[in-house]
Amino acid sequence: MKRIPYIQCVVVISVLSISLIINIFVLNNPLYYGFIFGMAAAFIVGIINGYDAKALISYAYSGFKKSAKVLIMLSMIAMLIGLWKAGGIISAMLYYSFGLINRKFFLVSSFIISSIIGMIMGTSSGTVSTVGIVLIGLGSAMNIPLPVVAGTVVSAAFLADRSAPISSVFNLVATMTETDPHENFRYFMRTLLVGVVLSCIFYYFLGLRYTDMSYASVYFEDYKILLNQYVNITPWLLIPPIILFVLYAFKLASVYIMGISVFIGAVFSILYQKISVIEAIQAAIMGYHPDMPSEYSMVLAGGGLISFKNMLLVLIFATSLNGIFEGIRIVETLLEPILRRIRTQRGLMLFTIGFSIISALFMCNQVISIIIPTGLLLNRYKDKNIDRKIFARLLSDSGVMACSIIPWNVAALTPAAIMGVDVVSFMPYAFLSYVMPIIAVLNVMFFSNLNLREKRGRISEDTCCEVKSK
Repeated sequence: MKRIPYIQCVVVISVLSISLIINIFVLNNPLYYGFIFGMAAAFIVGIINGYDAKALISYAYSGFKKSAKVLIMLSMIAMLIGLWKAGGIISAMLYYSFGLINRKFFLVSSFIISSIIGMIMGTSSGTVSTVGIVLIGLGSAMNIPLPVVAGTVVSAAFLADRSAPISSVFNLVATMTETDPHENFRYFMRTLLVGVVLSCIFYYFLGLRYTDMSYASVYFEDYKILLNQYVNITPWLLIPPIILFVLYAFKLASVYIMGISVFIGAVFSILYQKISVIEAIQAAIMGYHPDMPSEYSMVLAGGGLISFKNMLLVLIFATSLNGIFEGIRIVETLLEPILRRIRTQRGLMLFTIGFSIISALFMCNQVISIIIPTGLLLNRYKDKNIDRKIFARLLSDSGVMACSIIPWNVAALTPAAIMGVDVVSFMPYAFLSYVMPIIAVLNVMFFSNLNLREKRGRISEDTCCEVKSK
């Protein structure tokens, strides 16, 4: 088939970008509506240039197939959150984490607690809508500006998106880059630990401004009383998340881990909250909706497969669209003048960081910052014998984190809506979201002279050598 003319590629990308913006910000439609228009534009351009309709559908299906495993994982995560909320497991994590908050180190404590709960829950929106809401209330009671607390929570919440073993984003990165999520988890820690340490230092010095504020002990007690009133709190409820991480440490397949965790979540819900099997199934499918005052229900309610419907549809249409883009080489044609100039491994890695962030800027979505770069660049990483785990980490350190501080990106607008704080207001305080892309660039510039070649089917970075361009 003939190559798509450059101007037509520009038209397709423009239609996609404009339709995303109109549907999100003007019509308030779900994000996947924009992808449908983008698919229609790509389909029309393909037909005009001689591609058979069956071939275009095949391209879309091949793109969708790449996300099948992630769709199953995401569905199980949704059910797990519903069961953990119904079973009081998330409530127990909140209850016992209150004792870790120190008024002198409120922001540092907030960052660490949000990070821990986020790593367990595996979702930024789930982290924000539980511990984030509580911390916003505590910060307000202590007269700490809401944007400061919101920025702290967002940093930790997107740490979870980037690194949590059960995060849909983390598993999508592994799937799209053809890497092992268990190996990625350990490998991602190398840059993450640097970012976490720097963030703790930042939040410590920022928090010194507010150490003289009144202590909100009454607020803590209000939440504890509330949780005890509606949930049977016991340390035994901390067992399910511990089991999840133990299973992950034993390198079980992610799907099996999630299946076991869903079953354990249902058992604990029935045993400790005395709900019926039918109610447990309802929590897994429809989410948990407790009968309590509305100002508190948002913290304990939610989850369930239905609540993830839009996210699942976004992933289906985004990967299908990317399949068409790959098949008719839309993005490759657009960027070919730049890609021809990239001759070194370091250059390709730096381009990855920039391209992932630009994708997040123009496409308003975290998923796209992963899918489009992988569709374009994965084979180039293979051709240059670059460790694909490096590719996965660069995407996670750049576009995934940057999405949280782009004012028009859905990933940033969601926590802003939940916490009632504008993205522009909390942007300066979401420190980890800024520092991770910077760490990624510095790591490539000064620490990339490692062995990037694959050996015996395994990828190693242990032996220092000179980076050679191919």
